[in-house]
Amino acid sequence: MTNIKAWFKFLVYLSLFITSFFNFTIAIFIFFILQIPIVKRSVLGKLPFNLDRKSWLKKETYKYKENLWLDLYYPKIETNNVVLFAHGGGWISGYRRQPNNVSWYRYLVSKGFIVATIDYRYGYLNEIDVLVEDIFDAYRFIKNMFPLSKVSLMGLSAGGHLALYFGLKYKPSVENIVSYYTPCDLLDIWKSSSLFARFAVSTTLKRLPVKSKDVYIKYSPITYVNKDAPPILLVHGLKDSVVPYFSSVKMYKKLREKGNNAKLLLHPFGDHGFEFVLKDEKTKDILEETIKFLRGDLK
Repeated sequence: MTNIKAWFKFLVYLSLFITSFFNFTIAIFIFFILQIPIVKRSVLGKLPFNLDRKSWLKKETYKYKENLWLDLYYPKIETNNVVLFAHGGGWISGYRRQPNNVSWYRYLVSKGFIVATIDYRYGYLNEIDVLVEDIFDAYRFIKNMFPLSKVSLMGLSAGGHLALYFGLKYKPSVENIVSYYTPCDLLDIWKSSSLFARFAVSTTLKRLPVKSKDVYIKYSPITYVNKDAPPILLVHGLKDSVVPYFSSVKMYKKLREKGNNAKLLLHPFGDHGFEFVLKDEKTKDILEETIKFLRGDLK
């Protein structure tokens, strides 16, 4: 019976993948209906802290390029530390104002950071280079707006991939990079049991790894590790069912081999997006360590 269910599930998602090439709107609607538990956790989750609903002094919205916007959340203290935050969603979904993302902004602002949170174009209608270009343009917008600021890059899942890829390949002037449960090697996604992850990466890259392994390597952050990289924090749950945790472990080892001041934090029971679900002390410790890292405490 288990094998029958597995094959049925595989056929459903295969049909969904094929449908996406003819009518992506229908495909994505069906996909999200199938993934309601994941959607609920991702969209409605929040960090395990009691924070003021409005932790910021003020919020401003800007168009940083045609049809794309960013929000700036200012803390209630003077600061020149800016976190450029890229949301997750498998490159094909997500939104800067999702409740889970806003929970992160509240936390970061309460710790004294200006938060610049952006939307970027989706991978189902665009090549992945377009998404990276959006991150690049958002970065330039922030640097022009805060020329003397210290900018950190931060992202969750696919957003973490974009932050790492941009930060390592194009070497912008940033203080550090923080990536939560990120596919550092895109080929690792195909070692996951998550059909969502496989659907998302193949839709974004427009290719399967069987015939285009080189493309997966080209767009993997681990390919661009070098000795001049800024400090990097990698966070992952050992129970991650979407992006295997060993993708971050591999990345950490390579960074350390190149002399990078990298740090790896692992949650023994964390699944994908664990910080929005778990309320234990380990989760809180990881979040507090993230703040220390962003402030430049590399111990």
